Amino acid sequence: KSSHSLSASLSSALTSGEYSSAYMAPSLKPAPSPKTTTTHSPNTTTHSPNTTTHSPNTTTTTPSTTTSIPMPTPSTNMTTGNYNISDGKGTLCIMVVAAIRIRVNTSEANGTFIVQPSKTNVKGNCSEEEASLMISFNEGDISLQFQKNKETKKVYVKYVQYNLTYAFKTGALRNYTGTNKSLELFSVDSGYSYSCKDETVFMGSGVSLDLTQYRVQAFDIKNKNFGPPELCKADQPDYRVPIAVGVILIILIIIVVIAYLISRKRRTDGYQSL
Repeated sequence: KSSHSLSASLSSALTSGEYSSAYMAPSLKPAPSPKTTTTHSPNTTTHSPNTTTHSPNTTTTTPSTTTSIPMPTPSTNMTTGNYNISDGKGTLCIMVVAAIRIRVNTSEANGTFIVQPSKTNVKGNCSEEEASLMISFNEGDISLQFQKNKETKKVYVKYVQYNLTYAFKTGALRNYTGTNKSLELFSVDSGYSYSCKDETVFMGSGVSLDLTQYRVQAFDIKNKNFGPPELCKADQPDYRVPIAVGVILIILIIIVVIAYLISRKRRTDGYQSL
């Protein structure tokens, strides 16, 4: 009887649906998958600031590109250099001893460039009537063209040319060029040397070429020595003052002699009247 009642209750429960709904309820619980997706999402954003920390490092290398600009020459004393050229036979045809300086005084720049002899290279060529000399350095070069006149037996510099690329303290990096084509610059007799303590060659456009302790000779160089020097006008002795003093002394002597003669004549006239 009891078993009959148990089966009857089971059948009634199945037909009413109460057992099936209570059994299926646990299968409908949410899965833990959303927990995994939410926990990793902040990790992806934490790496984005790391990419920006490297951007300032790229700017630290840019100043290295400006180191190639020439800096102003340190203020040092002018140094005398020797610049010689030989012909194809090994015979000296140009000898130059000088301390060289380029002065620039323009609206864009104002400064001085001193040629360092230890940092120069020399090249040139010689013929019977012409000879050239180029003194080159990192910032530019200076050229001299010599000419020999067989008729007048004179040797002189036909032209002087310079080329300078430099940044002075009062200006930006600029290129300066110029040529002085004088009729007879540093003219001397053949076989003689030209000598000057200080001489300035004006190159135009506010640029000057200063030569100190300057001595030069082209052609007819004997025993690798300079010929007799012919001094520039500034170094030639000035005889005007001694001549003026001598003339004044002569005039004073003449005045004294005339005064003496006049006084003596007056004395003799007085004796005769007695």
